[in-house]
Amino acid sequence: MRPAPAPRRRALVVLLALLCAIASALALPACSAPDEPADDVPATQGASGGDGPSVDGATLRVLAGSEVKDMEGILEDAQDELGITVELEYMGTLDGTEAVMAGEGDYDATWFPSNAYMSLFDEKGSLVSQETSIMRTPVVLGVRADRAAELGWDERSPTWAEVVDAAASGEFRYGMSSPVSSNSGFSALVELATALSGTGAAITADDVETVAADLTRFAQGQALTSGSSGWLMDAYGNDPSAVDGVFNYESLVLADPGLVEVIPQDGVITADYPLTLLSGRGDRAEAAYRALVDYLRRDDVQRRIADETLRRTDATTADDATEAFEIPFPNRLETVRALLSSWVSDVRKPANMVFQIDTSGSMEGSRLDALKAALGSLTDTGAEGTGSLLTFQPRETVHFVEFATSVKDERDITVGEDGNLSDVGDYVRGLVASGSTAIYGTLERSLELAARTRSDANVTSVVLFSDGENLESPDLAAFRSWYEATPEVHGIPVYAILFGEASRDEMEQLVELTGGRVFDAADGDLTAAFKEIRGYL
Repeated sequence: MRPAPAPRRRALVVLLALLCAIASALALPACSAPDEPADDVPATQGASGGDGPSVDGATLRVLAGSEVKDMEGILEDAQDELGITVELEYMGTLDGTEAVMAGEGDYDATWFPSNAYMSLFDEKGSLVSQETSIMRTPVVLGVRADRAAELGWDERSPTWAEVVDAAASGEFRYGMSSPVSSNSGFSALVELATALSGTGAAITADDVETVAADLTRFAQGQALTSGSSGWLMDAYGNDPSAVDGVFNYESLVLADPGLVEVIPQDGVITADYPLTLLSGRGDRAEAAYRALVDYLRRDDVQRRIADETLRRTDATTADDATEAFEIPFPNRLETVRALLSSWVSDVRKPANMVFQIDTSGSMEGSRLDALKAALGSLTDTGAEGTGSLLTFQPRETVHFVEFATSVKDERDITVGEDGNLSDVGDYVRGLVASGSTAIYGTLERSLELAARTRSDANVTSVVLFSDGENLESPDLAAFRSWYEATPEVHGIPVYAILFGEASRDEMEQLVELTGGRVFDAADGDLTAAFKEIRGYL
């Protein structure tokens, strides 16, 4: 609440002083003036200022979406002021929600962009204690200014059907994060499917089949994919000419002066970032949660959030934000799973993946076992929830390039409509470690293979896995020269997995050159790294 005007405030103080005098005569508890803490009330009490447990030194363990990384500076100031520690662990909204609903991990709270998916689980009622929205941002379309003018979308917002028509005709090429891995991509897909259903209500599982043909037309325009909202903007920023626009959070779109915000007439879905306390975490965790919520909801902090992150808060005025119709979220879990399954199996452009796999001698033993387990997780047709959508899908092509001193074996496998992955499993189980490590010579071969099989009908990329440094010719400098002189391989991202003694510096240089990203498995969790990579393929 904002402070009252000074004259009124003085009157309140005088009146309160009179009441306190009366209370003192009647032996009632002590009083204090508004916004002036009583001398005997410790600053580390519960957020309400009551007699709750002290939060000083308390730790709040939070499972969060990567979207809130830009709040770390504000959280640092909150920790300094409140005397608490906020430990953040990042995970995708859908994956993280499923983990919490399954009782996995030791978390006091969650902070995902939305709890809409969580609300579909029966377990939420018993696992969630309280939740408070901190900030808001809708998922919108950001269009390059020149293309927005050519399409007429800078003057008049299109309908979702018009966006589909533009994508299908080749007039509009876009980037969007994976609906399985990222809340912004998931929200965009729900927005689109709900609008196309034409029912004016939350989409149902039956509607998914009805809109599948139009979703397929929409998918024809996708030219950039990502496993996270932030990396999508990074990739777009590195080469804005690659696409005409991106589907992402309004806050990220507004941060790019070259993009025009476009809100389809049919509506959007807004992320409200609820900080959520899980049940049974104890009095100190609850007190720390309340203290943090009260801090983040404070007027000056709401203003800071709006200024620094460009999200909508209580400090945002009507002049600061474009109005938009709010599309209803699906109200049944089976609908969400049907929509996601349809997208990855039937609708989106199929992935065309080159997996360059190091089976040199240093991989012998536990490292090779970890690699087989990680690749095996991508063939686990018995996985549940969104995990089942991270496996290789029908229509996808996997090119394995196994290497050591040189290329040891190549295998091309296209997943059939039945989704049978036994061929992939058989190949992975047969991997044997031996030889030296020739990363860059093999990578030239992998990129040539990817370029030869790339088309507008697929999404092509290279995944590089090695547990050590390059020991053979060519080196990185020679590879860079080859790459710059070979334009046909440009635009194919290389996603490198950091593992074992692999050089972080070289891998960072490599992905910067090719437009990819490094995935850190230095802690040994290869399975998590391979699953995360699937959101980018």
